[in-house]
Amino acid sequence: TSKMILQNPHPTVVIPDTSISTYMMKNLAVHGNRVALVIDGETGQTYTFAEIRQDVIKCSSELVRLGVQPGDMVCMCCANCLEYAVVVIAAAACAAVVTTCNPNYTTDELIKQLSHSQPLMVFCNADNYSQLKKVAKHVSSIKQILILIFFRYTLILTRTSNFANQYTKSIFDWNILFFTKRKVEPKEDTFLLPYSSGTTGLPKGVMLTHTNFISIIEYFDRVGFPQTGNDVLHLVLPQFHIYGMMMTMCTLAQGSRMVICKRFTVESFFKMVEKYKINLCVSVPPMVLAMYNSTLHSKYDLSSLKKVISGAAPLPLTVAEDVQKKMNLEIAQGWGLSEAVPLSTCYVSGIPLNSVGLLPPNTFLKCVDPDSGRELGPNEEGEICCKGPQVMKGYYKNPTATKQCIDYDGWFHTGDIGYFDELGFIYIVDRLKELIKYKGFQVAPAELEAMLLDHPDITDVAVIGVPDVEAGEVPKAFLVKSRPSLTASEIHKFLEGRVSKFKYLRGGVEFVDIIPKSASGKILRRELRAKEKLKKSKL
Repeated sequence: TSKMILQNPHPTVVIPDTSISTYMMKNLAVHGNRVALVIDGETGQTYTFAEIRQDVIKCSSELVRLGVQPGDMVCMCCANCLEYAVVVIAAAACAAVVTTCNPNYTTDELIKQLSHSQPLMVFCNADNYSQLKKVAKHVSSIKQILILIFFRYTLILTRTSNFANQYTKSIFDWNILFFTKRKVEPKEDTFLLPYSSGTTGLPKGVMLTHTNFISIIEYFDRVGFPQTGNDVLHLVLPQFHIYGMMMTMCTLAQGSRMVICKRFTVESFFKMVEKYKINLCVSVPPMVLAMYNSTLHSKYDLSSLKKVISGAAPLPLTVAEDVQKKMNLEIAQGWGLSEAVPLSTCYVSGIPLNSVGLLPPNTFLKCVDPDSGRELGPNEEGEICCKGPQVMKGYYKNPTATKQCIDYDGWFHTGDIGYFDELGFIYIVDRLKELIKYKGFQVAPAELEAMLLDHPDITDVAVIGVPDVEAGEVPKAFLVKSRPSLTASEIHKFLEGRVSKFKYLRGGVEFVDIIPKSASGKILRRELRAKEKLKKSKL
């Protein structure tokens, strides 16, 4: 390999050549009767590894009885719950493909996604069942809707009965118990089909194989974020999103405890830290900001909390530093994409706070000039490309988009701009498609956002490029303020001297009540751009 290609210093890891269900069942057997999950800190129900394993067997038997064939699509349209992982592993045991979607989607969004993935059955919650009935009218592939109603029980409704109430039974209590041993080709067969958040273009189905997923669990176990049986992880990230799904599977495989929650408030999080002695937390920047701004620290015993990992969007350096001091814990940034089952290892001690860490084992990375494709050296910013067993097979039913991001040499072009330093630490600067080009200068929205969050009266921010005849594009900021009297001119003054002149907010400052974000915490810049366009067309 050339000097320009970054390689992980760790020895190569041998990835087990097996299906994800066999792999998970083996790990669950090792951990036996320890308490694995605590559902919703609120109900406090617990579930041991042995029970999870037993329920996977029951559930996979029942799915076979309900007609699931190899290659069929099973959709999870549920909020975070205890049974999520059970159904996912059981479906994988049937050699089915699991596709996940956001239970808070609008009916139209669900129709769009499920028309594309064509699931045979959909698991949902009681509160989004009537919506899925509407969706099923437009998506003829759906033969059954299964509602996970109360703890580990399922209501099964079928198309033949027009999805009227059919029968309630526990999908986990079927009598003929056999663990489905259907053959899969781990490197070839798709196990998971999450949809990318669509920050660039429309959401696309990401085909992740059994091997893709197992490789990430193996890396996490060794160098990424090793957990032990004594660790207690807080998980409120949505399990339908790759970050939440990965943490669920890694934690189960590694044998740590997990407190699963549906929604985040600082107070409920602090309560749970105290109650369950949570020491690890995976989060997104708005959660870290909320912890930082909270006045409730002294009300709860938070001494068990030792490590917080932040991902999905850049965390401003000053916020990270302040939270570390204020809460006496370690913060690390993680980085990844659905297309590479979150790729970067986040945790190594002594990691610079603004870095996303070192590469995982078996993985190669290079930075290339986005215009010429030339390979760049250390500390040179370019598009990050990577190669490794965790990189997706491709986009579902979209060979064109696959070809655009995976080149003939097998390099996956991430669309992220960043660089690596002499020590091999990786830094992410911004999304390629989100860079603002001002008179040929590149302005990274994330950099301006981090700067603006340093202002004591700003609680949230998003920066986009707006078209400009003379400059091509100029940066505009949308701000949520905590002091009502804050003015735009104060903001302009605040940036003067802190950033180069070409980064000034020539597109203006607009105060808003809320910044639109995806379920995983990413700023939905395209929504802000669409609003701007509309304003312009009305002028």
